[in-house]
Amino acid sequence: MRIGFEAKRLFLNDRGLGNYARNLLYGLIKYAPENDYHLFTPEFSNKYINEEYINPNNTTIHTPSGFLGAISKGAWRSLGMGKDIKKNNIDVFHGLAQELPKDIRTSGAKSIVTIHDLIFLKHPEFYKPIDRKIYFSKVKFAVNNADHIIAISEQTKGDLINTFKIAENRISVIYQSCNEVFYDKRTPEELSNVKQKWNLPDNYIFYVGALNKNKNVKVILEALNQLKGKFDLPLVVVGKGDAYKKTLIEYAAKHNLLSQLLFASDIEDPTPLELSSFYQMASVFIFPSFYEGFGIPILEARFSGTPVIASNSSCLEEAGGGESLYFNPQNAEQLASLILKKEALENFSPKKLKAEELISQLMYLYSTIAT
Repeated sequence: MRIGFEAKRLFLNDRGLGNYARNLLYGLIKYAPENDYHLFTPEFSNKYINEEYINPNNTTIHTPSGFLGAISKGAWRSLGMGKDIKKNNIDVFHGLAQELPKDIRTSGAKSIVTIHDLIFLKHPEFYKPIDRKIYFSKVKFAVNNADHIIAISEQTKGDLINTFKIAENRISVIYQSCNEVFYDKRTPEELSNVKQKWNLPDNYIFYVGALNKNKNVKVILEALNQLKGKFDLPLVVVGKGDAYKKTLIEYAAKHNLLSQLLFASDIEDPTPLELSSFYQMASVFIFPSFYEGFGIPILEARFSGTPVIASNSSCLEEAGGGESLYFNPQNAEQLASLILKKEALENFSPKKLKAEELISQLMYLYSTIAT
């Protein structure tokens, strides 16, 4: 089978959408190598990909071509990609990040789109009006023109049905997995190297993700402020976002918590292998977001054997399972009480779906759609 992907974020995005695309591609190449994979992207960069995982025998990268490609990469991606999909005889085209090219119907390929979340509708206060309008337009077109839709959680499936009145049988829920590097225990030497490189404390609370209002990291500091003298572990943050980072620093300075706040990304962004050491040395991982489509960092923490506390908003209980603890994201006192709970700081071995199982589900869907 010849399978195409809208791969802009696979190459150019270092956050959730990019990680989803890369993990999916690496899994397909590893567990379904009999197919030909075609990556359509306005630009190519090897900054975020592991080229060892991309097999030149069955993976082809396509960049803008033709008249539209010559005058505008953006125009090619929206209006001209379908011609290249058709030229390369793609059987199934998968939009990995909530959108499909406008000419997908003329490409001759069956199409699937993954919808991650509708946060821009659920929490419009976090987005500029023009961005909300653009996101809504792209998602509406994609779900109305795709042959099938993948939702990454039951929460997102429900949001799609309620918002766009989509028939339930047009949507499949296929959960995400994470990079397989998180499956394995790191060696003492690997742990020591990471600890020294980032000057990590012996014990710490851990957060991974973007720094913005929706991620709600400030509530962790508010909980730590309530726990002074009872539980004084530092908070280690891997993630970026200058404006919200300033908010965190200002709050920490006001409440004498600066010594407990460490921004690891100020030193360097860890690789996935290094990040797995961060998780495995942490006392507890906290994911306090107001709204998510799924929550890959929760999976990374669970595979790492790290206790998880997450907000009880949206779909995070789907990612965290029954072994994790949950709190109201606006209630710092409740979070503080969970941090103190003995059960939250003990290792556990929860059941998790691995990449091979998820790829099997995806290949079944591809085959069904193609025929």
